[in-house]
Amino acid sequence: MTDPSKGIVYYTHGQAAPDILSTVRAQLDRARGEIPVVSVSLVPLGWPAENGRNIALDLPPSILTMFKQQLVGLQALESDIAFSCEHDVLYHASHFAFTPPRPDIYYFNLNVWAVDYADGKALYYDGMKMTSGLVAYRPILVEHYTKKIAWVEEVGTFSRRNMGFEPGKKVSKGRVGDYDWATFRSESPNVDIKHGQNITRKRFAIEEYQSRRLLKASWQLTDRVPVWGLTGGRVTEFLREHA
Repeated sequence: MTDPSKGIVYYTHGQAAPDILSTVRAQLDRARGEIPVVSVSLVPLGWPAENGRNIALDLPPSILTMFKQQLVGLQALESDIAFSCEHDVLYHASHFAFTPPRPDIYYFNLNVWAVDYADGKALYYDGMKMTSGLVAYRPILVEHYTKKIAWVEEVGTFSRRNMGFEPGKKVSKGRVGDYDWATFRSESPNVDIKHGQNITRKRFAIEEYQSRRLLKASWQLTDRVPVWGLTGGRVTEFLREHA
C-alpha cells in the first residue's frame, strides 16, 4: 500500500513586509522538499518557480477572499493530504513529516512560536491552534471551505465568535457540518511572525488573555526561538539568516 501523497496550499494577500514574504517563501521551498505547492495570491507571484503553480484571484483582501483562496488552492491540488501554509510563517521541514492518521479529522501543529516583528520578542504557550498549522485529508477541507464560503455569503458577514477561522469549530444553526480535530507536535517549531497586518493579533502580555491562569504554566516570553535562533532586537537579521 502506497503512502498518501502530500501537497501545500499557500495563500497570501501580500500585506506584509517584503523581507517577511521573501524569507517565508525561501524557507518553504527548503522545507517542503519534493512536496508540490499551489500558491494563491491576489496578484501574480511568479512563485513557486518549480514543482507547483501560482493562481492569482482578482479579489479584494478580506476574510471571505481568504476562504476562497484556500478553496481554490485545495481544488487545484492533486494530493491526498493538504498542508495549509500562510505567508508570514516560517515552516520547519519537520512540520511536513507529519501524516494524518485518520482521513476524517483536522490536525493542528501546536509546536509554534510567535515573534513580534517590531522588537523580536518570542512567545510560546500551549495551545496555539491556528489555521497556519492545519493539515488534513483534502476532501474534508474542500467540504469545509465550500460550506464556509456559502454561509458567509448567505449571512453577509463573517463572525469569528459564531464560526471561527479554523475548521473543527462546531457551528450553530446547522449551517456548517464539521469533523473533529486533533493536535500534533512537529519535532522542531514553526515561527509565526506578527507584523501588524495579520488576520489574528498576537498579544505578548499574559495580562491581555482571559485564560491567563491556564496559560501561566506553559508561558514563555523570551528573545529566541528553539532551533531557529536569536530574535530579540534583531528581526531583520534573523530573517536575513533564513532567507
